[in-house]
Amino acid sequence: MTIRILVGDCRDRLRQLSAESIHCCVTSPPYFGLRDYGNRQQIGREATPQEYVSALVEVFREVRRVLRPDGTLWLNLGDSYAGSGRGKGSAGSRQRTNQGSLVEPTNRGSTLAAGLHESARRGGAIGRAWVPVPAGLKNK
Repeated sequence: MTIRILVGDCRDRLRQLSAESIHCCVTSPPYFGLRDYGNRQQIGREATPQEYVSALVEVFREVRRVLRPDGTLWLNLGDSYAGSGRGKGSAGSRQRTNQGSLVEPTNRGSTLAAGLHESARRGGAIGRAWVPVPAGLKNK
């Protein structure tokens, strides 16, 4: 048995694979409008939900092409609303400032300024940046 891990934009990497050559595909694509991974061509930062679905259709047409007839696809795609409140600073949690003092929880997610996460990412911080809720999406 051969196991290969391919790194890169899935749209490019899938096109390099032979038809009906894959036994199994396991994926969890980025959710629409919830995170910014800092790549202009990333999936999940399209302007509309329709454009997001179109991007996923492009990917899964290629997945279908490379899957063997007996192959399986495992897709994890949540039906989350934007601004779920998960992670640091979510309601009921306490966090420390850079100076070490505790910040009391709020009932509206992060106690940090909205742009702080993105500016921290651009400044070289490791990790993913949380982004504001896109217009037209419900808060969770």
